Amino acid sequence: MKKTHWQLVDLYAGAHIRVQTPNYYHHGIYIGNDEVVQFGMPNEVYGSWDEIKVLRSPIADFCGEATFIEVYVYDRKERKRKRSDDEIVATALSKVGEGGYHLLYNNCEHFANFCVFGVASSTQIDNMYSDVDKMLKK
Repeated sequence: MKKTHWQLVDLYAGAHIRVQTPNYYHHGIYIGNDEVVQFGMPNEVYGSWDEIKVLRSPIADFCGEATFIEVYVYDRKERKRKRSDDEIVATALSKVGEGGYHLLYNNCEHFANFCVFGVASSTQIDNMYSDVDKMLKK
């Protein structure tokens, strides 16, 4: 299981950010000027997935009721693999309007990691599968 590193640091364009909701972390890409590109709004996962789209929004909308924003801090190996901050922003903006949301296979964390690394992945989902696997092996 991959250990992730999140910190309360200053935002910068191209940052992979997250906020905590009552049940999960919501992820997005900070693009500067107090704007975020995100795959849906934090509470939309409880509605119709067909309607969830990648959108550009004010950071206040991204935060919802969260009181702080965490920024992903890359380790040395990840820094070698990640796109430049400008490429991350461009990738995020190029996805605005796209749909295809799925909680397990194409969620906000998958989106943010795709923007950063070119590969969609979700540590939250990987951890959930790992927890279920451990429960079934008991």
